Amino acid sequence: MTATRGLLALDRLSIVYFGASGLVAAAFGGLAGAGIAGAHALIVFGITRLASWHPRSGLGGVARAAYPVLLTPLLYAELAVLNRFFTERYFDATVQRWDAAIFGAQPSIELSTLLPWLPFSEVLHLGYFFYYAVVPIALLGVYRTRGFDALQRAAFAVSAAFFVSYLIFIFFPVTGPRYEFARIGGEIGDGTLYRLVHGILETGSSKGTAFPSSHIAASLAAVVAAGREDARWFWLLIVPEIALTLGTVYGRFHYATDALGGIIVALAVCAAARRLGATAARATRGRVQGINTGGSENDPREG
Repeated sequence: MTATRGLLALDRLSIVYFGASGLVAAAFGGLAGAGIAGAHALIVFGITRLASWHPRSGLGGVARAAYPVLLTPLLYAELAVLNRFFTERYFDATVQRWDAAIFGAQPSIELSTLLPWLPFSEVLHLGYFFYYAVVPIALLGVYRTRGFDALQRAAFAVSAAFFVSYLIFIFFPVTGPRYEFARIGGEIGDGTLYRLVHGILETGSSKGTAFPSSHIAASLAAVVAAGREDARWFWLLIVPEIALTLGTVYGRFHYATDALGGIIVALAVCAAARRLGATAARATRGRVQGINTGGSENDPREG
């Protein structure tokens, strides 16, 4: 058996991301980029060592099936550095033109101007804050009700949504309306949840990570993927997910096109993950059938 024979699809996906982002860092990042590339190479080596580790229950099982999702806060933090290696530009003007062309306005300004109601604002900011819970709830929930294999499939979709978004951030950095436009003022700006969410972003956001919205991409991927395993999780989480999506634009965290891009990424990776899963399942059934028929009396190898 080769050293990588036991790797999961999730491991191979992670290797592709760390390899691609590491190559960008090495090619364009100078000394700092070389350090990041070296760290990514070590992580890739570590992933290959996972081939022999396959717990299917408990904390070990959850970590094995979803470790890329657990790593995303660290990967997100390095994006503010990575997206300066390839280009010094931010592409907000381009995305603002897309908003104007698609929606006829700038929804990230117009939405809160048209609906300046504190209770409505607080609900949408709560929806945005719910991002920090929706992915864990979806993944742990589906693990609880459908087991390790279901968790693995859902975590693959979520990880793919993160990785696709992060690679776009590296090559097409966009700061978002929070940097380009004035904050919402008046009564809305005094809201408790408004202050909480904006305070978190002031201390923990990476500049240049607006398009597409990885918040929407990852959380919607979690809702859809978990819902395919157990429909109850979809119906439990879809309403908060809608509030989260609206909140990203209402609170001026993202352009409307960022939100649309996040939705497209989520649906695309879920569709791709489903096709890959179906292909793998057919291949497995074919191997099993081959084994089961290999010793039949009609087998020419049997004399």
